[in-house]
Amino acid sequence: MSDSVYIKPLKPLDLTEMYITFIDAFSDYPLPFKLTKEQFVRKFVQKLKIDFHLSAGAFSYDGAMAGFIFSAVNYYEGKLTSYNGGTGVRPRYRGNQLTARMYAHLIPLLKEKKIKQCVLEVLTSNARAIKAYESIGFEKTKFFKCFNLSKKALKLKKKENTSIDELISVKYPNWDVYEKFNDFPPSFLDSSRMITDNLANETIIEARHQDQCIGYAIYQPSFGRISQVGIDPNMRRKGVGSAIINYIYQTSNHKSLTIINVNNESEGTKHFFESLGFENQVDQYEMIMPI
Repeated sequence: MSDSVYIKPLKPLDLTEMYITFIDAFSDYPLPFKLTKEQFVRKFVQKLKIDFHLSAGAFSYDGAMAGFIFSAVNYYEGKLTSYNGGTGVRPRYRGNQLTARMYAHLIPLLKEKKIKQCVLEVLTSNARAIKAYESIGFEKTKFFKCFNLSKKALKLKKKENTSIDELISVKYPNWDVYEKFNDFPPSFLDSSRMITDNLANETIIEARHQDQCIGYAIYQPSFGRISQVGIDPNMRRKGVGSAIINYIYQTSNHKSLTIINVNNESEGTKHFFESLGFENQVDQYEMIMPI
């Protein structure tokens, strides 16, 4: 079957076929992806900002899409990086090394653009995908925890004095302040550069005390997806974080909050989410391939 499939860059005109292929490719995935086409476009085109020319599609000669790699390009850890925001192969086309073939197509294009590395995340339980990525040249670099909060599990810390004078929405992120509140830098998808490019779909709130920012969060109300959250180290364990999460919960359309890619080394961050009722849903490896 591999001879009946060819690789080419994706185009905006492929969006419908991309969506159909995505749904089929992830139909047996451990985490369900129940996205409408509109949600798919918002998630991958608007937030991820797919670079179609640097994304690959595998097509059968009857015109059907067999698989894809969605790529976004930005700086990560000081290097121009191609981020794999999604790799999928439809079940009936698996076993034909399509992921390797798509990367063989992409790598020369990435080199032309002076891109220095490729980065992706993969479920730690997905041994088949990890083996495939390692065979291409990816190596594990970080271990991430992903959390989910359901309505029944929400545990708010009741404190009369949260040290917050006001909790306000702001239009633009103050990265110089926010970065001091994080124990570890965020993953590619939730980096400051990626969020800045997606501000139209993000809400930013700040907790203030004596006119100073002591905590913040950036989130997507339409998905209940927390992109970043941070508290001034000197103001932790005073109910600030709890107040912020409660605000996010109350103002999100989805009453099931998620935050992905929490660095496993950040014990304080993990404890914070667990203390509020978040559950560790899945774990992921970050993998990087120099090019």
